[in-house]
This record gives sequence, C-alpha cells and structure tokens, in this order.
Amino acid sequence: MKAMRQTASILVVLVLTVAVSAAQDAPAPPAASPGPSDIENLKAAVEKAPRGQQGKLYAELAERLVNIANQQFTGGRSTEAQATVQEVLQCSIKAHDLALSTRKNRKEIEISLRQTQRHLEDMKHTLAAEDRPPVDAVEKKLGDLRQELLDALFGPNPKKEGK
Repeated sequence: MKAMRQTASILVVLVLTVAVSAAQDAPAPPAASPGPSDIENLKAAVEKAPRGQQGKLYAELAERLVNIANQQFTGGRSTEAQATVQEVLQCSIKAHDLALSTRKNRKEIEISLRQTQRHLEDMKHTLAAEDRPPVDAVEKKLGDLRQELLDALFGPNPKKEGK
C-alpha cells in the first residue's frame, strides 16, 4: 500500500511537471498589429514627451510604421505604403538626430533602428520588383544612421585623446 502511494505521488509530480513545462513552451498569443489609432496615440506621446525620451519614441514609431506599410503593400495599396516607408525614414532620422544631440538612449535607439531595418528587409523580399527600390533606399539609409550611432557610441573619446 505504501509503495502504491509513493508511485501515485511520483506520477502526480511527473504529470504536473510536464503540464507546467508544456505551458511555458506554449507560444504567446500573436500581438495585434498596430492600428491607425495606436500610431496616432504614439505620435501624440512623442510630441508630449521630454526631449530626452522623444528619440526612443520616434524609433518605436518607425518600427510600428513598417508593420503598417507591410499591411498596405499586402492590401495592394503600394502608393500609401511607399508614403508610410518614407514616414519610417523621417521618424528614424528624428530618432537618430535626437539620440546624437541629447546623448540619451543611443543604444536602445540603435537596436530599434536595427530591428526596423531588418523588418524592412524582410518586407522587401515579398514586394513586387517595382516597389523594391524605394524600400531598399530607405533600408540602406537606416544602415547609415545606425552606423553613425555606433560610431558615436564606440568611437574614440575626445577627452582621452588630448592627454
């Protein structure tokens, strides 16, 4: 009888362990794609935010706009999508400029711009040939902006050079 209880206890522990493990490995529900109201709310938040936080918010906005552009391309609205891609570029430039001028959140902004660049590259592979060149140009410009941020982060320190 005692052996049966031990076996039952071990079995219960084993089943619970497997259940917990399976629950942890389950994929998270897909994130809802940003809608126009989310984008407008983020744009309003950027304008209200302190200057030191605006760069990070502009980078987040650029990343979200790539998803909107992808939806527009998928829906056959390539003119709107190209305008959205240009808005991605403008937000990225603002994020870059604010990161350099305020010297805040440079690392986070560079990471966000890298993710935005990768999303653009992934999206570009799904586009028609005539839609690719403008997206490719924006992607390359994001690479240049990222490199400038990396140079600012890891470049030589002018204070140490003078000594």
